[in-house]
Amino acid sequence: MFSEDYSRNLRRHEFRTIYSSFEVFDKKGKKLKTEQKDLNSWKVYDARNIARVSYLVDDAWETFDEKMTEGFYRSAASSFSDSSFVITPNSLFGYFRGHIHHPIEIIVRKGINLYPATSLKKTLKLNQDLFYAKNYHQLVDNPIIYALPDTTIFHLPGISVEVACYSTSGKHISKDIAEYIRPLLMAQSKYLNDKLPVDHYTFLIYHSLAPNRNHIIGDGLEHSNSTLILLYMPLDIETIRRNVYGIASHEFFHTLMPLGLHSEEIENYDYNEPKFSKHLWLYEGMTEYFTMHMPVKTGLHTEKELYKEMEEKIRYMNRFDPKLALTELSLHPMEMQDQYYNIYLKGALINLCMDIQLRELSGGEYGTKDLVLDLIAHYRGKPFEDEKLFHEMAIVSGYPALEEFAAKYMLGTEPLPLEELLLKAGLKLENGKISEVENPTPEQQKLRKDWLH
Repeated sequence: MFSEDYSRNLRRHEFRTIYSSFEVFDKKGKKLKTEQKDLNSWKVYDARNIARVSYLVDDAWETFDEKMTEGFYRSAASSFSDSSFVITPNSLFGYFRGHIHHPIEIIVRKGINLYPATSLKKTLKLNQDLFYAKNYHQLVDNPIIYALPDTTIFHLPGISVEVACYSTSGKHISKDIAEYIRPLLMAQSKYLNDKLPVDHYTFLIYHSLAPNRNHIIGDGLEHSNSTLILLYMPLDIETIRRNVYGIASHEFFHTLMPLGLHSEEIENYDYNEPKFSKHLWLYEGMTEYFTMHMPVKTGLHTEKELYKEMEEKIRYMNRFDPKLALTELSLHPMEMQDQYYNIYLKGALINLCMDIQLRELSGGEYGTKDLVLDLIAHYRGKPFEDEKLFHEMAIVSGYPALEEFAAKYMLGTEPLPLEELLLKAGLKLENGKISEVENPTPEQQKLRKDWLH
């Protein structure tokens, strides 16, 4: 069975790739009988004699610009032009049912000057490149950009980071972007105690030139070892760097979740009949919280900058359904697209509350970052059972209160205890605004220091 994947990521993006001229041949070149079962699947008769499968693929977008179609995310699709090729493997390569875990080798014949940027293992030759994936999951999890070389590589403790760019302006921009985001990634690595589950990461950046500053659009999709970023904006390096910085600060933390910590539903993802994990509060919510917490913890931002970000998330969170549990939203993301963005709001604030509670319980010694690193060490690369994670969190951390916390605010829909927990850290939440209490107690001062410094 040949089937199209709509992305391994939990943030599934709808698009249609147009296939044509689907044909299957045996070793003698004889065409085998096929039957199209649905939009993305074919049945091949006499499949034991398959020697070659041939088909044409049309790209899903030509130019990244303001002519957007609602619900259409081009970072999950491919684009081919004379000077660049944005390849998302899920829109190009199918699989045979029952063979999804087999190793894959891809051979690409190319123009002599084109360079392929990707986190896939590769061997580059004069006019063709070889790519290797241990299975179909790894293949579709690694986008590729073919273009004239514009790549900058820098190194952090235990990891090399590649910034590979293509701009329709013809200008080279990777060096400026790499220099700008390097301090951010250094701070993130330090925040995680230099414990990253990958040794190589690639930022793939496609920049489409916009006519003026009124046109700024971004689209991105994270993967285990890379992030594909599409930008439509003027050739203003400060604007480009600022937009990439904002995306990179979130996506780089995905090296932890879901790469290093994920459920069986992700490990054994069924592309034809997908089942979702209930823990988007972890994969996206915790990741978003880390992007808020890390800059303060490492001295990149001030406390007041964090408070403003918290205020904004609280304000927008109140626009979503308060009676919808995040675990329920996580299990049905496609049916609840109008509520999905709350994962990045309430999901982040839930983890903020849990961090303060853990700091209080541990006398300041333990927080959500420690919990995530301990869970990664506990599972050692193996997936967790969706139904058992909350109980395992309590056991691994040594704090049984976590299971009750999850029952109330993740499985349940009780209002978040933001006001109560912030007050314990010497902060007031009134009318959506956060301020420091007058004359905080030593306990309040210590808890805020442990939490933020």
